[in-house]
Amino acid sequence: MKKQLVLITATLFTMLLFVAGQPNIDLNFQGMLADIQGKKINNEQFDLNVKLMSESDQTIYWETSSSTHTDEDGWFGFTISDISQFLMKDGQIKKAVVIRMEFLPNTMTKWMREGDDFMVSYTLSPTIVDNDIHLKMTRMEGSELVIHSEDHLYAFKDQYPFAYLLSGFLLTDQPPVSSNSVADLKQWLSPDDKVEEGAASRGVKGGFPAGGYRKKN
Repeated sequence: MKKQLVLITATLFTMLLFVAGQPNIDLNFQGMLADIQGKKINNEQFDLNVKLMSESDQTIYWETSSSTHTDEDGWFGFTISDISQFLMKDGQIKKAVVIRMEFLPNTMTKWMREGDDFMVSYTLSPTIVDNDIHLKMTRMEGSELVIHSEDHLYAFKDQYPFAYLLSGFLLTDQPPVSSNSVADLKQWLSPDDKVEEGAASRGVKGGFPAGGYRKKN
């Protein structure tokens, strides 16, 4: 029987402030993989399927499937450009969308056995209040993502109570997401060096990177 680990993350409620007109919002995801002992899964390949779909009827708006690999520190990521086109139309809110990630082993994968998979799903729900876009992202348990914000850039940090995945999102209405912002998100997500490897929970201790995000000129 196919084993399935379903990790479905957090609830966030925040807003992106925009002037009149429909914004162009890019979403960037960054994840770090670790094994059950908390050791980073680095330089390893796996297959990643990502789907963006309607919550109500599962209509697929966007999808990608690729052979992916973690870097030397266990990180991988992807971007959904102009995700706002699936959230809004002609200034009107559309239905909530689901971002579903499925991790599948290939011949180079060591951290999952053949026949296993690992799935993560998020629901992103937009609302408009006084011309501001409010975004709510929910996981089944109803826990909340930690948030950091500055002009035109929002960072969201999710922490799993188990191993495998530590993840976060960047959303901006001034795309593309900069490499500096991605670097800062990774720093914010990274476990404290003082936290002993092998802990049952890989929670991130401490605050946002010193100085916060790099300000845009």
